[in-house]
Amino acid sequence: MRTSTVPTYGSLIGGERLTAGDMYEVTDPNDGSVIALAHDADANAATAAANAAADAAPHWGQTSLDTRRAVLAGAARRLTQQRDALVELAIADTGARAAVAAEMQVDAALARLQKWSQAPGSLLKPQGPAEFGGLNVDLERRPVGVVACISPYNFPLLAMVAKVAPALFSGNTVVMKPAPQDPLLVSALAQALDEAAREAGAQDGTVNYVVGSTPDSGVALVEHPRVGAVSFTGSTVVGTSIYASAAPTMKRLLLELGGKGALIVRSDADIDAVATAIERAWTYHAGQVCLTASRILAHDSVYDELQERLQARVGELVHGDPRDAATHVAPLISEVQRTRVAGMIQRARDDGFTVAQSSGAPARGFHQAATLISDVRPDAEIMQEEVFGPVVALMRMRDDDHAIEVANSTKYALYDYVFSRDRDAAVRVGRQLDAAQVGINTVRRHPDAPFGGNRLSGLGRTGGTYALDSYTDLQALVG
Repeated sequence: MRTSTVPTYGSLIGGERLTAGDMYEVTDPNDGSVIALAHDADANAATAAANAAADAAPHWGQTSLDTRRAVLAGAARRLTQQRDALVELAIADTGARAAVAAEMQVDAALARLQKWSQAPGSLLKPQGPAEFGGLNVDLERRPVGVVACISPYNFPLLAMVAKVAPALFSGNTVVMKPAPQDPLLVSALAQALDEAAREAGAQDGTVNYVVGSTPDSGVALVEHPRVGAVSFTGSTVVGTSIYASAAPTMKRLLLELGGKGALIVRSDADIDAVATAIERAWTYHAGQVCLTASRILAHDSVYDELQERLQARVGELVHGDPRDAATHVAPLISEVQRTRVAGMIQRARDDGFTVAQSSGAPARGFHQAATLISDVRPDAEIMQEEVFGPVVALMRMRDDDHAIEVANSTKYALYDYVFSRDRDAAVRVGRQLDAAQVGINTVRRHPDAPFGGNRLSGLGRTGGTYALDSYTDLQALVG
């Protein structure tokens, strides 16, 4: 269906923007209104994009590092000029609250793009081992060729910049595929990068972008023999499928998958700080964050006080338009996700757990009441499966060993947290957790620290310059 009242966004393949053919509707999560029409790319379009990227890869791989950095800087400059419009687009496209849209959907992405535009060339020439028996080793990171970059719906621009910037910096061409729910920010990134690449004299096909409403285009990218690496952020179900599909061609993989963050509250924890940290699980993008502290493991001595505080806080949360500064909890991304989250809450209620919820969630759009589920068991669905919504589960712990056992009991191992006034004790607990990252008395994340998951939470690391490990082959010249 086409309408003249909303803009149309096309795929970008080999320097050409495609708007002909099937289109699908992109909606505002706040009220369900149609805000754009996007090109519904199929497997053939994705194949064409991968071929265009592969054809351009030799030329881009031989360009100077200064040229690559200039392309990233040019894209950052163009997007910075559109900053206010991008924030408004982020609110409409992702449903994020205005503050989250400005801080994490846009500003953090621009900062990361600018940082890569100034990254040193020494990153591609790591220090080799010491001379041995007259032999010296010269190391160099070489591009894999084409990187397929598949981003999630929660932070589409930030996640895509984190994939594309190091890929282009290290000499790879790219095919970008955003999640179908909110592709508009990534479309703006693709246009800015393409314009900057043309300005720098790069070959058409250096930057490509496909968007589709079905998994077909993503599957085609993963299976394409000329794609050298796949960088994917999303669900564990899809991630494991990518792992299997990439095996026949031995693609490099960077998989950022699901999480089920545990926040351990020791008996000596600052309960005020704990309650404030937990509130973010409801209010920061409505819990649609993989590192959300969604399992709260509280020592028996502080459990009752914490439960009382959290029940009071969840009852005070305000739902509404993400553009309104008074709103605490924004909508979920889609009706499909809202229905899924509501079903998990209902099953927890049916299991007899204590459920406390906020009130006043709008009936329009995809709003979901913030929820606290208390007195749960470690084997319950709500403690084992990622919800990706404003839902927190609270469980009583006997001691540190009990908390560590429960924290490590899921298939995920992404991000856990320990709160204690005794930092040394908190670190000792943290070292026994299987999570790839552990926050000590904080739920904030350092942007340059390695980020990724263990177990079914993923493979490889982003953050800082760690993505280069997945986007390059390390060659050693010995002699």
